[in-house]
Amino acid sequence: MNTQKEKEMDGITPAKTILVVDDEQDILTYLSTLLDDHGYTVRTASNAKEAWEKILSCAPDLLTLDIMMPKQSGIAFYRNMKLDARTQTIPVIFISAFSMAQNFTGFRFRKLVPDEEVPEPEGFLEKPIVIPTLLALIRNVIG
Repeated sequence: MNTQKEKEMDGITPAKTILVVDDEQDILTYLSTLLDDHGYTVRTASNAKEAWEKILSCAPDLLTLDIMMPKQSGIAFYRNMKLDARTQTIPVIFISAFSMAQNFTGFRFRKLVPDEEVPEPEGFLEKPIVIPTLLALIRNVIG
């Protein structure tokens, strides 16, 4: 199997890297397997602290982020990420059991994240995940 560097030298475009952040191990395993099967390089983190370390070390092209996590919520993590110059351009798709597609955009998002300089995330998906919807959203965001 070719290494990433060998693929680049052969003119093969390297896979986009997605960091999956969720406190549920089953979700991490499911999403990492699914995304890997669709050609993405996948990293995982089970909490905000671990996610921050991985963002700084692997510079992912996209994050999928759970909202309800222990110690620091996905919302607080997202806010901090978007206010940090090193990480603010990384796109984020929230994936959560919390029903948010209808309840989490525009005005309602601003109630949770009042900082005007923090943009809305690139997407919101509810668990259980509809695979074609997730893959289409990822392709739309990072190609």
